[in-house]
Amino acid sequence: MTETRHLASIGEIDRATWDSLAPASCFYLSHGWLAGQERPDFATATYTVVSSGDGLLAATPSYDFPAENAPPLPPVAADRKVLRVGTRTGYHNEFLLAGTEAEQRSALAELVEGLADHAAGLGRDALLFDFLTTDSLRLLASLFPVRAQLRSAEAVVHNEGGTFESYRRLLGRNVRKRDYEVRKFERAGLRLETAPLSACVDELAPLIGQTMDRYDASLDLAEIRTFLKAQADHLDGLSTVFRVVDEEGSLVGGHVAFAWREMLYARVAGFDYTRTKDAYEYFNAVYYGPLRHMEQHGLNALHLGLSAVEAKVRRGARLHPVWAAVLPLPLVRGAGLTRDTSADQALADSVRAEAGGGMDDEEWELSRVTPL
Repeated sequence: MTETRHLASIGEIDRATWDSLAPASCFYLSHGWLAGQERPDFATATYTVVSSGDGLLAATPSYDFPAENAPPLPPVAADRKVLRVGTRTGYHNEFLLAGTEAEQRSALAELVEGLADHAAGLGRDALLFDFLTTDSLRLLASLFPVRAQLRSAEAVVHNEGGTFESYRRLLGRNVRKRDYEVRKFERAGLRLETAPLSACVDELAPLIGQTMDRYDASLDLAEIRTFLKAQADHLDGLSTVFRVVDEEGSLVGGHVAFAWREMLYARVAGFDYTRTKDAYEYFNAVYYGPLRHMEQHGLNALHLGLSAVEAKVRRGARLHPVWAAVLPLPLVRGAGLTRDTSADQALADSVRAEAGGGMDDEEWELSRVTPL
């Protein structure tokens, strides 16, 4: 006998129980990350869970945004009043499911039906699953008629050898340039130190603000401190700040990352541009230093998120497609996947032209994206 429940806070469910469903690829759906993202003043979070006895079978957050805070909708969801399903930050969503393949399909169907009821009660007319992985899209489309569009590409360095030397090998012909970037950093008298996030909030927040200003993404300094403090409160044991310091020990910049299962997640970086030395500070703090750190801690993949795909591919990343998927309400059972194949292919071609590599031909053969 299964039960579907809607919880108002992630704190209402045991952390270990929730996290038992979250593999290495799902840090942005982990208990600690979601707890750090709860912002009742920004969006109303609900946690829908399907359980049987003491066992958790399926789980997901969803977010109801007031109009003034709602992120822009992807075209496939235009003119819809949506309930957003999955993490609201991190740009990576997949389904948290337990059991055999058949049990997972059954649990997902119950989860989605529970979400549909919840959305209808809020006056919404669609469920939006944004930045969904291909496997999750195919599973969803095997149960319900889905409207989907290719959304973007996420970058991951898959360092299966687990050492810095194995990382150098996967760079191929780019290795000389990357070695040069490391040498220039060292010759500039810079070095990396590590510390937990809780020890770095006050010193790092202004540098993140400088960097956001530089790229026209300004955010109030108090707001930056707030989100860093919330992450430190819930995730300090998983955090590492890679601090760039000069010969006098003064802070030049830093990068916040979180370890989850076998992966390290690059989150946010900030630099004092009056102190940088054009010595590839960013790439040493976000790539090379973390990859050496990963070797010491048994981690074998570095998640780098979206955007700037060329720079990421040149430094060893592979690109994976992510999708926006819409389920109109009222919900109808039955497999189906509708999408604009020409628009999707145009976006994939644009990513390929920008990145210059890093795209597995089979994974990016979009005609194969069909329901399971």
